[in-house]
Amino acid sequence: MKRILRNAAALFAAGTIVLSALAGCTSGSEEAENTAQTNGSGDDSSTNSNNGTSGANSASSTTEAWSGWRDFNDSSSWVNITIDKSYFSSFEAGCKIDVHLTKASSASYNKLKFNYQGSSWTEMTGGSYTNGTYDSTYGGVEPSGETPLSYTVTASDATNLKNYGFALNGYGVSVSKITLTTGTSSSGSSSSSSSTTTSDVETKAEPTSVTGTPYANHGKLSVSGANLLDEKGEKYMLYGFSTHGLNFGDEFSRYVNEDAFATLVDDFNTNCIRLVLYPKDYGGYCDGGDQSALKTIMKNGIEYATKKGMYVLVDWHVHNYNPQETQDAAKTFLAEIAKEYANYGNVLYEICNEPTNSPWNSAIKPYAEEVIPVIRQYAPDAVVIVGTNTWSQDIEEPLSNPLDTATYGNVMYTFHFYANSHTDSYRSRVESAVNKGLPVFITEFGTCDASGNGGFNSSESESWFSLCEKYNISHMNWSLSNKGETASAIQSSCSKTSGWTSSDLTESGKLVVEHFKTLAR
Repeated sequence: MKRILRNAAALFAAGTIVLSALAGCTSGSEEAENTAQTNGSGDDSSTNSNNGTSGANSASSTTEAWSGWRDFNDSSSWVNITIDKSYFSSFEAGCKIDVHLTKASSASYNKLKFNYQGSSWTEMTGGSYTNGTYDSTYGGVEPSGETPLSYTVTASDATNLKNYGFALNGYGVSVSKITLTTGTSSSGSSSSSSSTTTSDVETKAEPTSVTGTPYANHGKLSVSGANLLDEKGEKYMLYGFSTHGLNFGDEFSRYVNEDAFATLVDDFNTNCIRLVLYPKDYGGYCDGGDQSALKTIMKNGIEYATKKGMYVLVDWHVHNYNPQETQDAAKTFLAEIAKEYANYGNVLYEICNEPTNSPWNSAIKPYAEEVIPVIRQYAPDAVVIVGTNTWSQDIEEPLSNPLDTATYGNVMYTFHFYANSHTDSYRSRVESAVNKGLPVFITEFGTCDASGNGGFNSSESESWFSLCEKYNISHMNWSLSNKGETASAIQSSCSKTSGWTSSDLTESGKLVVEHFKTLAR
């Protein structure tokens, strides 16, 4: 907690106010307690039950959660107002927090930050603001006047407020009261739950498991510490091939067929397939692609994998950009898949493949906190895998600020390697992260250069395989295609879409299949 307070103090020195949801936090430090008492209307009054708790959300209702008068003028001290989590018991997407404020007499308006406190301070930016303008460069909201500054919460915000409560910290304005309005979700929020978009989607019945297949033997998966576990609570490792982009045309999507998946399971000994859908690139889901056709390919892939008792990884293949750029589409797409396949225990979700220029704390984690809840509406226990910054290689970032497992459930974190480019130092980083308890899933690896072409390196690949086996790290090979590049598993001259033999495989394909055949499926 002391580290958090020091970080907060740095924000205040820059002239900000931070609105935070705090788990069991009253004043945060002795200094804060003393300052609050000096200013009056201290923390006890902010959580006093005589103000009432927020009412049922059957109709619009406004609760005065805190009132008094608090001047945030003294930049040398940290002051806070806390609101207990019980006030947010009826909160859902679309509910509002109103901060009634005036400009401090000796200062111009300071920008505000809306944060909650889970495992660390996290800014809430997914909702919408009224009477204030969000400055993405600064990362805060500037009030437009003395009318209440409103924040309309998202589904993820509501969950965190229910779990942790709320606090207003900082200086530079005077606050008279904070009100909470419930029952407004029908008015909508740009980032609210996507459940209304899946009304025409029917949930399929639970499929029958085929005896002797990977899923029949291991069942639903879960995450405990750094480990992926099967339904018996035993450590389990997924491995197999990743398709190329399903949106790249029939040249790549043709490998999504029942016979191909039979070859992968029966001949290559794999237990998982990764189905890749690019949102933005090359006629992707958000780039002019035929969304209906792309969904059909994805759903066919899930069905083919399920018939063979394979696990299937639904990959929203964010590639070299901030995942928040396609957040709304991700929520709609993944909500539909999660609803239709809610009874399929073999489906896992990868929500952002390779973000870049996307810091964990300000981009990827807030994105995950928006996207995971729409999956959890229908698939509360499914394993969700979250990408990391810089082509999914900054695996250390989530260590200091992981997603709260009590809120978001079975979550793992992505690392990618290409053996000729990423050698000992990268293996050390992964090993360190796993030893510190981070559940790592290598959703993509190659046996060559990071470009995917050139530099085939069998010895470095073998070193990576050894690390994966040592720590039970799941790993998926790029790619099941005959594209003319080193990373492809199938020879460019081979037109087969199933039934491949060794002579049909590239040197990469041969090495990877030989490795897969040594593993316990």
